[in-house]
Amino acid sequence: MQTAAIPYRVADFLKQHPPFQFIDELDLIALAARGRVKFHESDEYICWQGSPLTPFIYVIQQGSVLLWDESVDPPALRDIRGAGDIIGVERFNGSPTSLYSVKTASDVVLYALYAADLEPLLARHAPAAQYITAYSAVTADYEAPGERLQPHEMFLADFVNDRTTVHCPASTPIREAARLLRESGTQVLALTDGGKLTALLSTDDLLDWIVAGALHLEGPAQVISQVARVKLPPQTLVSDCVLAMAESRANFAAITRDGSSHTTLQGIVTASTLAPAFGDHPLAILQEIASAPAVNILRSLNERARVWVLENLSPSAIQWLASFADLVNRRIVERLLQLTANQNSDRLLCFCGASGRQELLTKVAPRIAVIGDAIPGLEIGLAECGFISAEPSSSGSLREWKARFSGWIRDPINTQAYLAHAFFDLRRVDGPEYLFSELETHIRAELASETSFIRILAHDCLSNLPPLTFFHGLVVEESGEKTDTFRLEHSALQPLVDVARVFSLASGCALGASTRLRFEKARRLFPSRESIFREAAETVRVVLFHQARAGLRLNTSGAELPLSIISRHDRQVLKSGFRSIHNLLKFTERGDWLDEL
Repeated sequence: MQTAAIPYRVADFLKQHPPFQFIDELDLIALAARGRVKFHESDEYICWQGSPLTPFIYVIQQGSVLLWDESVDPPALRDIRGAGDIIGVERFNGSPTSLYSVKTASDVVLYALYAADLEPLLARHAPAAQYITAYSAVTADYEAPGERLQPHEMFLADFVNDRTTVHCPASTPIREAARLLRESGTQVLALTDGGKLTALLSTDDLLDWIVAGALHLEGPAQVISQVARVKLPPQTLVSDCVLAMAESRANFAAITRDGSSHTTLQGIVTASTLAPAFGDHPLAILQEIASAPAVNILRSLNERARVWVLENLSPSAIQWLASFADLVNRRIVERLLQLTANQNSDRLLCFCGASGRQELLTKVAPRIAVIGDAIPGLEIGLAECGFISAEPSSSGSLREWKARFSGWIRDPINTQAYLAHAFFDLRRVDGPEYLFSELETHIRAELASETSFIRILAHDCLSNLPPLTFFHGLVVEESGEKTDTFRLEHSALQPLVDVARVFSLASGCALGASTRLRFEKARRLFPSRESIFREAAETVRVVLFHQARAGLRLNTSGAELPLSIISRHDRQVLKSGFRSIHNLLKFTERGDWLDEL
């Protein structure tokens, strides 16, 4: 029947569901006015896989439908859709035919809307277009509308272009340089030679010089200055600048035309310079951790860091926030060892598992492996610092660690190597580099001599599979089991991590590389399968975002995700990720890719 008489009622229904909730009401009324209402009884086909798309997209008003992949034998159920879901949306993502056969699972009422009427509305409403894209491809580049720019979207040029850099020749007497610092009110003075940066002189440098007892005020300022440890070009992202300053333990960064000392100085940034990009400041948090006087202060700083991460969390920011969270973990462990007098220069400290891959954003304690003497009371200390789920650290001599890896690689069944996968994400945090290098070289040699281990590792990846779909607020497993909690880590993150590790070890990547970097390497190794690894990398970002958001909000590991806390858009993006994981596992299972390496 014609819907011209009831466009307002149809529009009222549409605006309760994405993507229509992002479209103006008058546009929805006009869209509904040219539509139709269709009824299908249970067990009827709405469309067939591979058939040309009709001029309509269909919005389910009531009832449910099943999406079947009939290109395989036997046909496989790929999705279940209900009220508010769309059929035929693949046309907007480049497909001229139906991707699946759609069959009713009950009596179904559909609103048939002209696709040609909807298309210009999607072009005008970006959130609506993003939701439509999520039906066919996983993407982490969706944000809530109206949010301010985040640090990973802002450039240093925005912070130095309107600021005057206080500078003077490197030969300027110390007395004159001190006067410039005081009168300018700045924290740091650039010493230059012909407009090019020579060194930086800070108020701290002057105080250190005075404390040392030096009183010669007419000597050149350069003799008490310091070389800029961080030099960056103006097109550097603010997030990258923060991480570079934190890694170098620098209070300042010099901005030059090409990021070197050999080109014109354009500005200097400090933590206070960058403050407008943040609420609390990440550099300030890290600096306070490094000088925390007691363990209880570390606990409050840990909490403060997680609050800051949650406030700045978005899918597109996950990469740099994970790196920042890793810095927080490393600095807290370092300071904890100082406060408990457990420092040992001969001991090699490593992170493994999620912390080894720099993918730990929640308050879960980093998993620690020690090459050397065990650290007494480490787990208790981490708990006192506010971490949760602290696993016992593993320790042993270099010889013992070599023997462990040899056992896992040469006899994976009897040594239960599947329980040791996290150690293949080992990353040096502190201690002698030569120890880590020697262990890594040993592991690579063992992997080269036992190629069957990679095949066994690849087979183990197939033990964790994503669910079928989300439907009526529940997770529907392949078995038909339904629950209101999505086992995010087990069903989505773990298969991605496991497969990435397999390709990393097979291709000789660094042990502690992130899952995203491992997929990037796989993309280059297998260009004909580039889309599989690109979508997998995007899925990792989405899954890590949801794990971090749930874990930080609920003070958990984020391993399990109540469906009640995620939006319909989130669910649609995750469902696209399930398909990405299946494609990845299917390629891994074939095994012939090993012959291409």
